[in-house]
Amino acid sequence: MENHCLITLVEKFRMKDMSAFPLIFAEFEGLLHHYAAKCQAEDTFQELSVFLVELLYKMDLKKFRKDSTDSLKRYIAVSIGNRYIAFSKEDNLFKRDREILENSAFSNDIYLQRQILADALRTLTKKQRMVILCRYIYDYSDVEIADSLGISRQAVNRIKNRAMESMREYLK
Repeated sequence: MENHCLITLVEKFRMKDMSAFPLIFAEFEGLLHHYAAKCQAEDTFQELSVFLVELLYKMDLKKFRKDSTDSLKRYIAVSIGNRYIAFSKEDNLFKRDREILENSAFSNDIYLQRQILADALRTLTKKQRMVILCRYIYDYSDVEIADSLGISRQAVNRIKNRAMESMREYLK
């Protein structure tokens, strides 16, 4: 689908014309299924579909208006691919952390698991703890956390990765 067609559909969608969404979704549905099958996490398809909707509202269409190629479609496809990569990394971190807890001597005692996790959270700095809680407990996106803390999304990601590594080390 060329830029002018896709731009028209996105603009209709942004103006709450829901008849445009199935046409947009059809362009990317195969890609969404492909990444969902690769990740093997149960909510990957839904996560990527929600990301597509958010992207349709957020992206700047001005960049693509003068271009008559399919650069907008490629931009959306690459964005979906990047979100898949981020989602699969998060999923792998959760799997590793879950395995650590399951393989611990306290795996059958939920109270002790919670206590160990609380102790691990206490080892973090205030900012690390806030990022971890916002991301994994309250399910905020990295962008939302960055906005609320007044830092970049990349800084949130670095803080989150350091915090997760620190917690992993504590749990060993």
